[in-house]
Formats: sequence, C-alpha cells, structure tokens
Amino acid sequence: MVEKTLNTRTFTILCLTSVLTFSWACFQQVLANSEQRAREGLPGRRIGGGTRGECSSNAGRLMALVPENNLGLTKQAYPNFLFYLPRTATPRTVEFVLQDDKRRSVYEANFTTPSSGGVINFSLPDSAFLPPLTIGKKYNWYLSMICDPENRATDVVVHGWIKRVETDSVLTKKLQQTSPLGRVTLYAQAGLWQDALGTLAELKYTRPNDSQLAASWIQLLKSEKLDAIAQEPLLKIKIPTSH
Repeated sequence: MVEKTLNTRTFTILCLTSVLTFSWACFQQVLANSEQRAREGLPGRRIGGGTRGECSSNAGRLMALVPENNLGLTKQAYPNFLFYLPRTATPRTVEFVLQDDKRRSVYEANFTTPSSGGVINFSLPDSAFLPPLTIGKKYNWYLSMICDPENRATDVVVHGWIKRVETDSVLTKKLQQTSPLGRVTLYAQAGLWQDALGTLAELKYTRPNDSQLAASWIQLLKSEKLDAIAQEPLLKIKIPTSH
C-alpha cells in the first residue's frame, strides 16, 4: 500500500483539477505537507553544485525533479525519471546509474544531451536484461553531468531514491478507467510523484500548447518547490536499452 505520509496531497489535487480556482490557502497547505515529508526523507541531493569548466553556464544548476525528501514513489516496474539540465556551451555526456539497496548496480547508461538545456524525461528500458523494480524496495540513483572525462571529480551530480509500491485494487481500477490527465490526478492523490510528473510530461509532449496542462505542470512542481524551472522546455532524448 502507498505510505500514508504521502496521502496528504489532497490539496495538490484540488490545484490540479481546478487550475482556475487555485487558492493561496491551497498552496500553503501543499507547502506544509511538503515540509512534513521532508523530515521523513532520505539523504540525497536534488540540486547539483555550480557548473564549472567545460560545463560552465549562467543558466542555473542541474536539478532532479523529485520531492524534497529525495524519495519518489512509483507503481511502475520501469518508472520515469525527470531532470533539469542547464544550458552549456556544447552538448554534454550525462551518466545515469541505478543501484539497489546493497549498492549493486542495476542499470547504467551514458547519453548525450543538447547544449540548449531543458527538462529531460526518460523511463527505464523494459527489456530482458533489466528486471522490473521490486515492490517495497528502495533504489538509489545518480545522474552526473560529465564536465571533463579525464577528471571525473569535476562532475556535477544529483542523487536520490525511488521506491516501487503496491497499489490497491480500487486505485488500479480507477487508473484503468480514467483519461491520461485523470491518471495524473490519481497518481498525485496517492503520492506517486514519479508517475504523476512523468505522465504529465508525456502529455505535454503531445499537447505543448495546452494551457490546462501547463497550469497543472506548474502547480505540481510548485508543491515540491521546483517551479523555478517550470517554464523550461521539455527535451526529447533516447537512452540505451542495454548496459
């Protein structure tokens, strides 16, 4: 079952479903809930250090789009991960590593990102070599922007956690019967941050000019104090399907 501490996102749902009537009281309650969850979190770093050397940029910092407590919940066997990449002088190589709770590597991938910067959204590849995430198990992930391949100490790094949880039959049935935007609301209500934001990002790819999606995107990011990058473009990238 989804942990009760994350079921307090009811006010976030009001914001997502009533974007034209979003109230200050609603926003204050979302922030209060976020602060409570932050005290229950895991060690991590969702904002990287200042870019340097070959990664030098005035466009902000590398950022993981995860809750303040550094733990994202998902019902997916192969979940989505989202990050903000700042603009750089040239395209950069980025390394993503996923480890299990014993620090054993589960998945590693290197891919090139455009120099223009923006939000990337990718899912773990559903393939024979990569087993699905285990329900109830926490996984540690790292994303590194490689600034100098000859000196990895200069990497800019963010890291956090993801946990696959089991959903009850009622939620599963509702998810099957509703629209993609309706699933965003249900995911957020259940505290499934990874799934809510990932689904919303996929919708924004297909409907980039939809004002309701844009408002929901801003409010979902704002609930975890990530709205500073809410106006950044979504980037299309491909990651390797094997080690």
